[in-house]
Amino acid sequence: MQPSAYTNRMKIVVIGSPILRRKAKPIRKVTRELVRLADSMEELMKPTGVGLAAPQIGISEAFFIYDVGEGLHLVVNPQILERKGSAVAEEGCLSIPGVYAPIERAEQITLSYLDHTGKRRIHTYVDFEARVIQHEYDHLQGTLFVDKITDPSTISFQEGSPAAEVLGQAPREKEQQLS
Repeated sequence: MQPSAYTNRMKIVVIGSPILRRKAKPIRKVTRELVRLADSMEELMKPTGVGLAAPQIGISEAFFIYDVGEGLHLVVNPQILERKGSAVAEEGCLSIPGVYAPIERAEQITLSYLDHTGKRRIHTYVDFEARVIQHEYDHLQGTLFVDKITDPSTISFQEGSPAAEVLGQAPREKEQQLS
């Protein structure tokens, strides 16, 4: 894959930016330009991430990409139709670098979305793939994984994390709300 013109201008938006808290706007039509943009987002996502939503690059539109080892997927205008089961696993986020916490999510989801060709798909996902999709879907709703933390003592910060300072107050505030 060659570096694209998009990637030269794109940067990952980090916690504190208002766009991460806005509900993304639906996309009217899947275009070649959107598919090229999604392809170029992959360069920002890898090697450390498995998913990246449009708001994370400063675009308030309802699409995300992900790759759990089976190739890049583009998901446009997703709707979670059903959730089943529950599992807790550690999550992190490219927009909240160096911060990790165990998050409860559905083990299985049924998702309706438009694919890279603009075709409506309905598919059921399980386990890690379901978790990644739910995480990215939350970005389109203006929700971050740290909003789902139920026990602030479970948060781990990587040394030197730029997000640690931003979140420094959040765990204490959340802890007070829980008591």
